[in-house]
Amino acid sequence: MSSPCAEARLPRLLLAIAELPASGTPDQGAARGREQGIGSQQARQGHDNGRQPRRVQAGIRGEAASHLGRERLSRLAAGLGFDCPVAGWSPRGAGPPRHPGLPSPWTACLSHSGSLVVVGLAEVPVGLDIECPDRRQRQRHRSRLDGLIATLPEASVRRAIQRAPDALAAFYRAWTLYEARYKLGCLEGQPPDHVLATRIGSLMALDLTDMNSHSNSHTNSQQSGDPLYAWQAQNDRLTLSLCAREPGLTIEMCLGGLEFPDWTGLPQTFD
Repeated sequence: MSSPCAEARLPRLLLAIAELPASGTPDQGAARGREQGIGSQQARQGHDNGRQPRRVQAGIRGEAASHLGRERLSRLAAGLGFDCPVAGWSPRGAGPPRHPGLPSPWTACLSHSGSLVVVGLAEVPVGLDIECPDRRQRQRHRSRLDGLIATLPEASVRRAIQRAPDALAAFYRAWTLYEARYKLGCLEGQPPDHVLATRIGSLMALDLTDMNSHSNSHTNSQQSGDPLYAWQAQNDRLTLSLCAREPGLTIEMCLGGLEFPDWTGLPQTFD
């Protein structure tokens, strides 16, 4: 006879990643505005004012990413046998996506950056964040990396980034961890005051040796608090971080799409 422990099933996280279609340039957008009669003044602004089109374009892409993410969430839900029409998801800007057709304990998470959108349905609350900067953004971030690192609140995190072979990649790992931890707090009903009010220092590790030393030090020194677990995936294009309270989360990639980098589990820490 199997023991109850042997029969226990690990909680699932179903992930899907999708890519937005390429957008036109501001000049092309202005030309379309003229052709469609949207207004000659708006069209001229699209050509003459470099800032306005970028802001407008960012808003349009944000709306498109939100819709695409909710469409993928509906498809993930359908695969589980849940009826969650796209129109029923809570609107963008209203916190984590929620749907009356998604039964407990399942929760939804969504993040988008650049041209990529990643969504998940999980049997436990999961904080999720993706960073996918384009080439120009990476160049801009690299040119002011010292200033970006200086904004991070934990000295141990700043040192870990500065010691890393690729400091920019390490910064993206840290930033997505802060975001994922913040989003987990929102799902748990205890949102931190802001993203950088969270603490991730003990999750930052440069290699297996560092991970072991961090893990051992926390096992010995931390005797209370809620355990926190994290996973990260990174390649030349994207960085993705997950935070949860469950150590044995089963991560399943669904719906096809882009090839995904391998996951790395980070050392357990405590809040």
